[in-house]
Amino acid sequence: MKRLFGLFLLLFSLIILPSGLVQPPYMEDTMFHLAFGIDLNKENDLEFYESSPVFSKEAKEKEEIVEVRAKTIRQSRKEFDVRGAGVSVESKLEVLLIGKKLLQNPNWLSLLDVFFRDTKATVNPRIIIVDGPVSEIMNFKAKDKPITPIYLKSMIDTSNEKGETIKTTLQDLHRQIFEKGLTPSIPNIKLKKEITITGSTLLNEKGGYSTSLNPQETTLLQILKGDNVDFSFTLPIVNGKKENTIYRNMLSFNARNAKTKIHTGYSHGKFTFDIHVKMIMELTERLSPINMSHNNDKLEKMVEEQLKTQFDQLIKKILKHEIDPIGLGVYARAYQNKHYEQVQDRWGRALGEASINTSAEVTTRSIGAIK
Repeated sequence: MKRLFGLFLLLFSLIILPSGLVQPPYMEDTMFHLAFGIDLNKENDLEFYESSPVFSKEAKEKEEIVEVRAKTIRQSRKEFDVRGAGVSVESKLEVLLIGKKLLQNPNWLSLLDVFFRDTKATVNPRIIIVDGPVSEIMNFKAKDKPITPIYLKSMIDTSNEKGETIKTTLQDLHRQIFEKGLTPSIPNIKLKKEITITGSTLLNEKGGYSTSLNPQETTLLQILKGDNVDFSFTLPIVNGKKENTIYRNMLSFNARNAKTKIHTGYSHGKFTFDIHVKMIMELTERLSPINMSHNNDKLEKMVEEQLKTQFDQLIKKILKHEIDPIGLGVYARAYQNKHYEQVQDRWGRALGEASINTSAEVTTRSIGAIK
């Protein structure tokens, strides 16, 4: 009897109940906001952009771009809803674009409060700095490529896996802002003929713009941070000269299994950091007169010296701006906590006075198919 009663309830739930439920909206009646952009116009007024895919079979354009002016993101959403032709869904956001002009304003971070406070929002979109007007990126139509939001997300994720750029989500940015021993870093893009990743933007401890890194410097930063990805390099090796526009001193290689060890000390009122990078080198291109068959040790020494030079140049740039995108403050707190606590509220200045030594250890695994 109990089994018959249970079977009756099951049939009732499958047949009767669905008819009384609210019919969910059809796909073509839903606006999935995949990209959101914020920028300042020539009059220094805030402009907001949203991109949504169009699912209607009759529509020629597969992406709808809406631009509004408002004072806050919450207010802009109301404007988007008024102009939209469907139910808005904010939880599918893939990329958040910030104009570089807006980044110059020290209070720009306060605009993002709604993303962390609204339970229907997501903190997983990739945040990207646009070197130029955000409108150019939002309205760009790439041929034979997905719609811009999907294209940008894929570009950042793929480039990050290859060690060509960093990846920062809204959640990452929130953590980096409130972590006293680390300052934020965000990828940069620019529209030329195509959308191009141009490096990264470094922020200070208050979230304001500090400086920018080119792609090579961004790769070096990732190595110093200990990011677990593989990298590609092209470096000058010997003091060669350019012959008819052809350089005779360049070497390209893939860096595998890069491992970074950081030793933290404190001496004479200053922090000291010894950063040692160990990696395996796979040669991919040689434009130098070095005989590879008999000079592997010499080649490795040259690469180590060049890597150290470039690491030191990046460190010098970081210390000059009193920022810490590497996260050396996290190591100082862990291993020199007594001294760190005294300067944690002015860590950027303390790091600017620190002594940082870098070294590289390279082991050749392959010189390519041609001897």
